Amino acid sequence: MIEQKQYDVAIVGGGLSGLCLALQLKQAVPQIQILVVERSIFPQPEAAHKIGESSVESASHYLENILDLSDLLEKELRKFGLRFFMSNEDNKDITRRTECGPSHYLSFPSYQIDRGQFENGLADRVQELGITLIDGCEVESISLNSDLHSVGITCGDEHAVATCRWVVDASGRRSLLKKKLSLEHTNRHAVNAAWFRVDHVINPDDWADDPKWSHRLHESRHLSTNHFMGDGYWVWLIPLAKGRTSVGIVTDGKTHPFNKISNFPNAMAWLEEFEPQLKSVIDQHLNERMDFGALKNYSHDVKQVYSKERWCLTGDAGAFIDPLYSPGSDFIGISNSFVTDLIARDLGKENIDERVELYDQSFRSLSRTYLATYHRQYALMGHPRIMITKIIWDFLMYWGGIALIFRSGRLTDPDFMKAANNSLQSFAYLNISTQSFFRKWAKLSTTSNCPPDAFVDYADQSFLTELNQKLTLEHDDQSLLDQLESNLNLAKSLRTEIEAEAFSQTPEIGKGQSTPKTNFLESVFHSMSGDQKPRRNILNPEPSSSEELSSRGV
Repeated sequence: MIEQKQYDVAIVGGGLSGLCLALQLKQAVPQIQILVVERSIFPQPEAAHKIGESSVESASHYLENILDLSDLLEKELRKFGLRFFMSNEDNKDITRRTECGPSHYLSFPSYQIDRGQFENGLADRVQELGITLIDGCEVESISLNSDLHSVGITCGDEHAVATCRWVVDASGRRSLLKKKLSLEHTNRHAVNAAWFRVDHVINPDDWADDPKWSHRLHESRHLSTNHFMGDGYWVWLIPLAKGRTSVGIVTDGKTHPFNKISNFPNAMAWLEEFEPQLKSVIDQHLNERMDFGALKNYSHDVKQVYSKERWCLTGDAGAFIDPLYSPGSDFIGISNSFVTDLIARDLGKENIDERVELYDQSFRSLSRTYLATYHRQYALMGHPRIMITKIIWDFLMYWGGIALIFRSGRLTDPDFMKAANNSLQSFAYLNISTQSFFRKWAKLSTTSNCPPDAFVDYADQSFLTELNQKLTLEHDDQSLLDQLESNLNLAKSLRTEIEAEAFSQTPEIGKGQSTPKTNFLESVFHSMSGDQKPRRNILNPEPSSSEELSSRGV
């Protein structure tokens, strides 16, 4: 049980968000007294512990550079990017599915994380730093008070009450404070998921013996987060350390009802219908299945996450939008950074009322902006040409916007965020408008398929690779503002190109507002059409070379 009764901070939940927050707080305020209460028992089982194994650039920066966890990440797999296979015919031959992914590693690293292994390492780290972690214990009650909050804890037959100045709910989907304070908020993104782990390597490279297909990459597809997409669904394949594999099914509930994937036999029957090649591989390793889980309507929002009454929500206890593009750990890093700044300033006797309001609004605004990328967009997954265009667009929005801001450390700098507000709002409005345009295009399109062996190599798109590379650089305030504005102008150019491409494929959609003067996406469109020559006339074409992009500040 607990040896002392009073703490500066009590964190309810010792998973990824709670343990990372404890480390970040200890780093910011070395003398801080922290209690972490976790209901499960350490060490956690490896592989078959939690989903959320795939990380992207912001999470990698958070874990590696902010929390200094390089030694733990070295035990995980370096990720070979996000890779997508579009549905084609009966999905029994992966070489006939349009592929979108990198041919080589990009500049900024990301990782495939075995959550059990990684959280065991985190638990050891927090205890080494003198943070109190008690496992196998339930938080039965939270009482919020003007002076000190109290947390009721039960460990078997023992009961105790700890008091604290701050309480942070990192309890995941139990969402203890959210439910206590009636902060639940629906977002109408009705999606479901099912998943399981297999104690065996499942490598898409082994599914075909076509040398041309096998050798068009410099690394193994096995190390990517592989997505298999079709109308209203995507399936993930994530490699884990020690030769294990995570498999997940994510569906739009209107197209694929939850009961079709809610248990393992149903999920396998669903795979047989929609992803038979993957299912045939899994059939060979049924005796190596480690677990199964399913979740209906997993997406959720929240009315408030931070309060001047000294409570916060972080991780899944707050909001979770969608696992596509692996943003979950990004949101943990962003939220924990807000929480750490608030608590550190409060313990330093600073008035934080204005920051609480600003950070709360900022986090929930970011969550709503992210929602536009997913809500009503699962129908696009059955349109290869449109979905791949959207993927490229979504990468630009991420690397050119929030990932750049988070990497710079400016999220908790109100003066900078105020200066950047117009650019960030323009990013958000442009994204919402473009996501709506994708839906319109898909609704009218009758020619959205690609050649069977098409390969869109986004690592060969210089405007994207340079955006990714710039995440590794340091910026002063003005250069960062200039970079954001440059990225916004790039996005506007891409939007014009997308409109022109949509009109060339689907005249019913109508002409765009202007003729494109750039050709950033030309090779993407060529790859999806099998053309060798430009299919559109571009006024004043501007080559997307590295030299020219650098001169623009892109």
